[in-house]
Amino acid sequence: MLAVAALKCSDSFRYLGMTYHRTLNMTASSEHAAIPMLAAAHCIRGFVRETALCDKPFASLWLAKAYVVPAGMDGCQVWSSGFLRKGDVFRPTLETLHLNFLKGTLGVKQSAPNWAVLRECAHEPLRFYWFRAAIFHNGLLSSNSDTLKQTLHADLKLVPRANISWALDILRAFEGLRGCDTFTQAF
Repeated sequence: MLAVAALKCSDSFRYLGMTYHRTLNMTASSEHAAIPMLAAAHCIRGFVRETALCDKPFASLWLAKAYVVPAGMDGCQVWSSGFLRKGDVFRPTLETLHLNFLKGTLGVKQSAPNWAVLRECAHEPLRFYWFRAAIFHNGLLSSNSDTLKQTLHADLKLVPRANISWALDILRAFEGLRGCDTFTQAF
């Protein structure tokens, strides 16, 4: 009960702009960011048409870095950890939307190799931005907060029972990076 009104049961709710689902399925939460991402892409395409920049794809690519990529990061500090695993680079829906925009801008077929398109456009996979936001925006490596460290260690202790862990996903994302041991110890 909230004051005198009963709260209704729901499979999902929004908190601080992010949608949480009853199943704690972060894929559904990440797909919530698709709406602003598609809106940003639509606005860019409209602007390019209106200003006769259709023959200058670099303008669309710069605008995409400024508007499409940030729109695809809404709440990523929470939901992106599950997408940081090795081999999952192009699996998320948001990554597919990002690549579709880039391929459309370049005018290449959808079957064009994803890595070649990203390099040609001077873009990175979205997971690169998600990883940076999850680690550095949250201050995980530079924080001297005992509360934050205790929370991360408690999350890691839950792994045997829960099979999922935000902290474990982040630690696995460090694998393969130069200085992996340093990052892991700082974590």
